[in-house]
Amino acid sequence: MHSALIEMNAAGQTDVGRVRSRNEDSFHLDPARGLALICDGMGGHAGGDIASRTAVEVVAAVIAAQNRTGSDRTPSPVEEERAAADAAATVRSAVTAANRRINALNRQRGYAEGRGMGTTLVGLWRVPGTGRVVVFHAGDSRLYRLRDGALRLLTRDHSLYQVWLDNGRRGQAPQRNIIVRALGTADHVEPDVAIHDLQPDDLYLLCSDGLTGIVPEGLIQRILTQQPALAAEEVCDRLIDLANGAGGPDNITLILARFVLRPA
Repeated sequence: MHSALIEMNAAGQTDVGRVRSRNEDSFHLDPARGLALICDGMGGHAGGDIASRTAVEVVAAVIAAQNRTGSDRTPSPVEEERAAADAAATVRSAVTAANRRINALNRQRGYAEGRGMGTTLVGLWRVPGTGRVVVFHAGDSRLYRLRDGALRLLTRDHSLYQVWLDNGRRGQAPQRNIIVRALGTADHVEPDVAIHDLQPDDLYLLCSDGLTGIVPEGLIQRILTQQPALAAEEVCDRLIDLANGAGGPDNITLILARFVLRPA
């Protein structure tokens, strides 16, 4: 299918929750570029909100500087592979730039390495002019894909809890919110970057752990399967209400992005 006939319809929302006094999450949405970003800041008084806002601004700016939204010509397989590799390299450069900016702010404020503000990052970017998307993340903010009714997690948490799971659950389980990879707390951070094929009617959910740490995946899947009959904004409202109804202990941020056939 001609990739130029597929476009993104998306909506995003953020909510402070029921316990926190400050929202340290940030998000960015650019449907024309097929770009969606969520950052979950950490640091409290050290500036988690500044870290998350800085990350989305820098990453979005680096990607926008490519000044490409694709063309109506179907690329050859070789051209598509090259475009995907270029997009992955751009994402890595964008994350590196954001990390350096936040890390520099921490040093200016006198924080030692590993201290100060930081942020998770999860993002989705359609490879310009192709039928592929780049998925990238650092931390425990997640990205799911709903395809043909099946919900699949496309990211893997960079958390101490996930390390514990990977090591066979030996010993006492650590807290779920201890992050082992984030932007801003070290000189360098390496995001996980993957390329996925795009299909019409794919639905992607990007979210902070204020949703997934509270609302079970099975319930999220049931809500998402209703999405074609509901506006994306209404689905966002329902998911946020579920998290808040379960206590809302953290900020909640999510983006729903569906790739659909462009009307003739």
